[in-house]
Amino acid sequence: MTFSSLILTLSCSIICVLAYTDPSATNPQLLKRFDYKLSFKGPHLAFKDGTVPFWTFGGSAIASDDQVRVTPSIRSQKGWIWSNNPLTADHWLLDIKLRVTGRGRVGADGMAIWFTDKPGVEGTVFGSNDQWKGLGIFLDSFDNDALQNNPIIAVMINDGTKAYDHQHDGSSQIQGSCIRDFRNKPLPIRLKIEYINQALTIYINNGISQDDNAFEFCTRIDRAQLPQSGYLGVTAATGGLADDHDVLEFLTNTYSERQVSAQNQAANDEQARRYKEEYEKYEQELKIQQADYQKSHPDAVTQINEQQVYESEYDREFRVILEGQDQIRLSISNVDRKMAEVLGRIERLSITGGAPQQIGEQAQGGTGVVSGVPADVARIQDINRVINANTDMTRTIQSFAQVLTDLQQKVGYLQSNLVNQQPVGTGHQAPSGSNADSTVLSELRDTIRQIKSETNTLLHKAPNQVTCPSINGLSDSTCLGPYTFFVIIALQIAVVLGYLTFKNRREQLSRKYL
Repeated sequence: MTFSSLILTLSCSIICVLAYTDPSATNPQLLKRFDYKLSFKGPHLAFKDGTVPFWTFGGSAIASDDQVRVTPSIRSQKGWIWSNNPLTADHWLLDIKLRVTGRGRVGADGMAIWFTDKPGVEGTVFGSNDQWKGLGIFLDSFDNDALQNNPIIAVMINDGTKAYDHQHDGSSQIQGSCIRDFRNKPLPIRLKIEYINQALTIYINNGISQDDNAFEFCTRIDRAQLPQSGYLGVTAATGGLADDHDVLEFLTNTYSERQVSAQNQAANDEQARRYKEEYEKYEQELKIQQADYQKSHPDAVTQINEQQVYESEYDREFRVILEGQDQIRLSISNVDRKMAEVLGRIERLSITGGAPQQIGEQAQGGTGVVSGVPADVARIQDINRVINANTDMTRTIQSFAQVLTDLQQKVGYLQSNLVNQQPVGTGHQAPSGSNADSTVLSELRDTIRQIKSETNTLLHKAPNQVTCPSINGLSDSTCLGPYTFFVIIALQIAVVLGYLTFKNRREQLSRKYL
């Protein structure tokens, strides 16, 4: 490309920015209509099964919630997406949002937008077949002819006999083009392809500006002969180099003349009115024929009681309610039976654990037996109360053990002080020894008071505890009574105090004879 042509291209681009205006705005006679069956956009672009409504895709194309990736950035891939319904309008506008991204400085091969007489198949022309009939708009990324004129947007109209010249990027076959770098833009690029009065015009938003209406003129082809009806599609292909080719939006708008639309609407209304009149006339004739038949065949007439044949809405709702309640009753019965079985197993495992043989014999020979469980077995609530009482008693035993451990430590401390005492002067003891004895004795008194208070608390609490469940015919019990436990603790305390008194007197006598 020469320097003068580059300057001309830049000047035309600057002049043509914001040159696009909607055809219905410039021509009031045109009526714009959005065709949803020829469009797709995100979000919720694809269904849960991965299909796109009114479109078919294949090859390497992948449809997601917000876009269709025609080809991923993998070498030698081809993908396509085609509309299921044809575009039959004489005037139309395509608004397409694209994104072409790649990690390399140069990409390949490119993508194409099609309007052909029939859906294309996978082929060599940017993922579609060659020798098509209709319009092909190519976004060519790779410079095959080494003329440094890529990336380029080229337009080629084929009558079905021409083969696309890949080696020279179709330079001798394209009818219009513009050099635009559409790869790796910060924003998706947008193309507006307008076909009005057999004039094909392409505008591009280069993906740099945040303004959605910042379109610039690309190319225009007058007297473009396109098929009266055609299918829309987007294809892409990769080669030795690879890019991600994504389609975010594909919006189709058709234009029709207001006068023609009004005439068509009037014709449709007139046709609908005639259909309505013919239906009313046929309905009247049918009623007359029914009345004549009833008069000529009075015995063949059978009165149908609709209340007996058909179920009323009230009866149906009442039946549904009864069926639902019956299902609920059956479910509750099954749950109650299962809970009874589980409760029986829990009671057998909890109560009969100490003497399973005796309980089994009593269950077999007793009179109040239900499902192998004795009638006088404690209920699950009593079991929980016994477990809680045992837990409280365990905590009390632990506290007593801690107190006895502290008492033993203090006795050992007292013994060590008495042994380590040394005479001072003429046989008098050190005053520190007497102070230590008084301190230890006061701590002993405090400990004994604490034991008494906790014992009184436990005695007051004991009558409210739940006794161990007893079984008829058995005299022994697996639980330890609180009074027995307290007697054992008192004996232990008395033994400890007696030992301490004896030890203290013995040490005093030994010091007296020294």
